[in-house]
Amino acid sequence: MREFLSDHLKATRDAFKRHVHGGKTFSSEEIIGVLERFDELVALARSQENELSRHQWNELARREALIAQAGNVVSFPGSHLGGSRHPSDGGNAA
Repeated sequence: MREFLSDHLKATRDAFKRHVHGGKTFSSEEIIGVLERFDELVALARSQENELSRHQWNELARREALIAQAGNVVSFPGSHLGGSRHPSDGGNAA
């Protein structure tokens, strides 16, 4: 099963909810645990961001390949992830 950042954030938030009414004093070990938890959340966020970026780049490459195969088709400016490549926009279209 895939891990979702939102699920981890919710679990972390819920762990703090127990202390809303009574307050909480953290020991050094608990602070270290919280920081380690945030390190895990950051790593999970980066992993998901990298996966999203990979999918975006793959989609851009797929679209550009389709356009190149079509020959005389020009994509609508700004219609794909990499920005416009229209010659009048300073793009590098041939």
